[in-house]
Amino acid sequence: MKKIFYFVLLTTLIIGLVGCNNKDDKKNDKANEGNTEQTENKGEKENSEQPLPDLAEQKTVEMMLEGMPEDKIVKLYHHKELGFSTYVPDDMIVESNPEIFNVFANFGGTENKDATLKITGQTEEEVIKNLQDNGFTLGKVEVKAFDFTDKEFSLNKEGMIGHVAFFKHSNDDYAIYYYFPEDYAEGFGPRSDIIIKEIEWHDEQS
Repeated sequence: MKKIFYFVLLTTLIIGLVGCNNKDDKKNDKANEGNTEQTENKGEKENSEQPLPDLAEQKTVEMMLEGMPEDKIVKLYHHKELGFSTYVPDDMIVESNPEIFNVFANFGGTENKDATLKITGQTEEEVIKNLQDNGFTLGKVEVKAFDFTDKEFSLNKEGMIGHVAFFKHSNDDYAIYYYFPEDYAEGFGPRSDIIIKEIEWHDEQS
């Protein structure tokens, strides 16, 4: 009888321990799920919650090419994560991701990703490292190109030129940078000016 009693007691203890472990595992799983959700939510910008501006899908603007005014069709693009919308000339291609609004030339139907403009929420250090890793050197500029920026630098690489500007919007870091082959200067400059001037911030909508 004692053997039977000890056997039953041992079996009861084992079942109890297994049950406790399962409960602890479930608690840990729930805790981990909660931590994952919090991490994912922290990674999302509040900008993505802002309503989009009520703007025309496309319009015509005047662009100066080689000193002569020219009508240009531009199309509307939104970047919810970075919190802005803007217009892009119809002979340029937009290929963006949550971190970068990326535009490159498609003049005459010929794509050239070396003629590009990017707007990003990356830090100054991240942008500079990325540019230097791609072979660009940064130089001082005597006069800033934009009145809303904190710092600006010229970009130089063999056969290519460009510009980078750092600024803050709603206390968030932003950078605009563009570069292109030297022979694209006449066409790329006026197009990049349109993209930047047409920026509408989602948190400034009434």
